[in-house]
Amino acid sequence: MRAAQIVILSSLVAVTAPAALAASNSGNGAQPRSSQAVVPASPPTQAQLRAMSTVRLLKLGQKALTVEIDTQDFVTGLDAVKIASARGDREATRLMAKIMARHQVVLGADDRAKLERRFRFEALRGASSSVLAVANMYDQGDGVPADTKKAAEWYLWAARVGHERAMAHAAYAYGTGRGLERNEATALKWLDGVNEGRQRSTLLEIGWALVLGTEGAKDMPAALRFFERAAQIKPGAIYQVALDLERGTRGVQDREAAGHLIRIAAERGDSGAATHLANALSSSTNVEDQRRAVQLYGVAAQDKTNLAAGQSLSRLLALRPSKDLVSDIFVALEKAAAAGNTEALIGLAYAYSEGLGSDTSPEKAAALLQEASNAGHPEAKYKLSLMYKSGAGVTTDLGKAVELMTSARDSGYPLAAVALSSMTEPATTNSVEEPAKAPGQASEAAVK
Repeated sequence: MRAAQIVILSSLVAVTAPAALAASNSGNGAQPRSSQAVVPASPPTQAQLRAMSTVRLLKLGQKALTVEIDTQDFVTGLDAVKIASARGDREATRLMAKIMARHQVVLGADDRAKLERRFRFEALRGASSSVLAVANMYDQGDGVPADTKKAAEWYLWAARVGHERAMAHAAYAYGTGRGLERNEATALKWLDGVNEGRQRSTLLEIGWALVLGTEGAKDMPAALRFFERAAQIKPGAIYQVALDLERGTRGVQDREAAGHLIRIAAERGDSGAATHLANALSSSTNVEDQRRAVQLYGVAAQDKTNLAAGQSLSRLLALRPSKDLVSDIFVALEKAAAAGNTEALIGLAYAYSEGLGSDTSPEKAAALLQEASNAGHPEAKYKLSLMYKSGAGVTTDLGKAVELMTSARDSGYPLAAVALSSMTEPATTNSVEEPAKAPGQASEAAVK
């Protein structure tokens, strides 16, 4: 497909450029254009490229390494390096191999036998990109019969001289048995020399190939080992794998394997996986399961974007669990609040207002709500507004209370409109009036 695009793009450019030039010449009798207008230079034709020196062709070819495949510079550069390589220039052949490896293009117009001979010649002289280009040809059946065994041999050749992409291919071949006998230890050994991003993607590719059997063998235990290795690099990557296995979105459903990977990802600190596992444990009547749920929510809530974990800690605290568990929840809320989780700030304010896990302190509750309010949290604005109205933990300030409640209402907090009405029209809302309460009672009512 890419080869067709390259050939068609070259043809279109060669045809349309003269046509555009002719159109501009035909308009010479019309009103002259501004002298500052610049007519884009048309790309060189094949004849013009053939007339260029090899040095100039190589200069054009270098551009094809760095530009995108759908640009004119790529088309021109690729044509230039093909012409230079056909002249027998070794640097051009190596450059063409690099372009093929970089963009994974198919050179549809080339004589494949001649091209492979050139690549072999350069490969024997240590050009790893040329080796990789030949490997790709056999792997993809690009103009030659597909031969995964031959492809693996060429990948190994390039890997041995230090080509990182070839190392990843060699690891995949050993991990899945594509062209080589499966050997898990050797696959991992080849990945040691690869950057973390490519390591992770290759480990996931091997894992899924073993789950789905795309290379012939199905082996879930081995797949899980490769996924676990990927979790050491990025736990979130295998949490997504776990969700796919749990839901069967890729054609295989295995809830046991999914649960195993969720636990691994959670232990590695992935926020989403920790929340997922905590949700399952929090409904248990077993105290140890509940304590583990609190620990996991605490880890997850330290990701300040994971508001659900902060909410869950607050919800558990509101259920008034055992004293030991209250202490664990309070510590988890403190850490999450310090990390900037606004839901944890609100939960911690509730703890201080109720004296759960600490001494009662409406002042600390008000300070925490102020921090969450400054971050734009509507519920914090609502609760802080009530504290300013009642004077719990802060100096009574009806104007400030109205300002905060108005902001909460405008942010869509559902209870704010009625509360604001009670502040601004007290004569018409006698039902909201309450008898005076002691300071401690006022504090509790305000934060609740």
